[in-house]
Amino acid sequence: MSQPAYEMINGILDIWKISIQAIMFLVLWAAAFRERKGKRDGIAAVLFILANIGIGFLPCTVWVRYGVSAFAIMGYAGICCKKQIANAVFVMLAFYNLHCLSFLIANSIYMKIIGVMMKSVDFSQNSYPQEVHRCMAGGMFLLVSFYFVSFAVMTLVLYRLMKDVTVMAWQDVLLLSILNVVGSMITGIIRGLITVKIEDEFFILFDEKPNLIWKAPMIAMLIFIGEAVLIYLWQRYRILLVERQKHFQEEQQVKAMKKRLEEAESFYGSIRKVRHEMKNHMANIKGLAGAGEYGEIEDYVRRMDETMQELEYKYMTGNAVTDVIINDKCRRAEKAGIRFDADFRYGGEIPVFDLGIILNNLLDNAIEACEKHEPGKGYIHLMLKRKKQFLLLEVENSFDGAAPVQTGRNLIPVTTKQSTMPGIIMEHGIGLENVRDVAERYFGGVNIKVKGDVFHVTVMLQQGEVGEGK
Repeated sequence: MSQPAYEMINGILDIWKISIQAIMFLVLWAAAFRERKGKRDGIAAVLFILANIGIGFLPCTVWVRYGVSAFAIMGYAGICCKKQIANAVFVMLAFYNLHCLSFLIANSIYMKIIGVMMKSVDFSQNSYPQEVHRCMAGGMFLLVSFYFVSFAVMTLVLYRLMKDVTVMAWQDVLLLSILNVVGSMITGIIRGLITVKIEDEFFILFDEKPNLIWKAPMIAMLIFIGEAVLIYLWQRYRILLVERQKHFQEEQQVKAMKKRLEEAESFYGSIRKVRHEMKNHMANIKGLAGAGEYGEIEDYVRRMDETMQELEYKYMTGNAVTDVIINDKCRRAEKAGIRFDADFRYGGEIPVFDLGIILNNLLDNAIEACEKHEPGKGYIHLMLKRKKQFLLLEVENSFDGAAPVQTGRNLIPVTTKQSTMPGIIMEHGIGLENVRDVAERYFGGVNIKVKGDVFHVTVMLQQGEVGEGK
């Protein structure tokens, strides 16, 4: 084989290798951004592959191509997926690590095969240069082939392992990228020592240390296995954390409803007690009237009226549980100087347990927000509407205008309360998550709007959907 033919084959193999790298990167990108499958992402992927191939034809080092690609990737991530920039950083580090580990494996196989092939070449023949070129071309083909197989296998393994990745935090990237950095550094060290020129001679690492020809790929495999296990354990931890938080939320829901039921029982117990004592009160009033103690009668009646007012419900909703919740929140609000009004009539469309969770959390949050407002300026308005098969529960309240808000599917107020339990948020923090969970069980949703110093929360529920789904 002539030298021009060898160079042409080598150039074709280089373009093949660049295409492999671009495709493997996109597979890893798809694993970390599974929710993003829009037309724009597809166009960006095609342009990314073509750009890498185009740069491969230019007379520049491979580091220039890597640098340009990294810059373009971070720019795209910053524009199109700002909340997942950490995912993009992890993908780049994981890609370069897999590239390095694949090189270690493929290069060791290449060095072993090329050594055997070169031994069969007769140095005394006139065709020696052509035979060397032929062996080198065959070796390069095997090198790229083994590189492709190694890279593809490791990439597909990570793709399967990363099936539950959503938004990664920076601490997650730091944890999962330790072995990525270690693998890249070890590969760089070995690559720099494979062939070293010392004065007029060359030091060939695998000639001097033949055991490294199989130890290097073993090191690469162990690093990859460590990375795969780390990703697997990290995802299992995330799943357990979600289950733990879900269990915690359910406990808080049951705790809140149990408290309301106890309050209802206490309220009706007080009513029975007053009814039982009414005969005694009437006898006392008659006795005071007979004695002419009219001033005492007036004071006695006033105290009875205060007692009765405490037991009187301002809002009758049609259900004992919702009566207790709404009237309890009303009394709490009015004691704090917060105006409270409600237009709420329970019709039994949604189980009172679930509706109670929504009312408790929304009204508690509203009261807490109004308490931070200037005294006398806070207000809360509760309304329940019906539109065909939908229930719309609305809570509007004033606040001090300084509540932190996260943007996402909807606006989500951020709790300022901290938890002593790692990964678990406090009761105030899980309030809206509880409401969202209940709404999603009834194929509904939560919408929060903030305008000036007013919060407006709307919870949409579909009547009867849960029962039908079961």
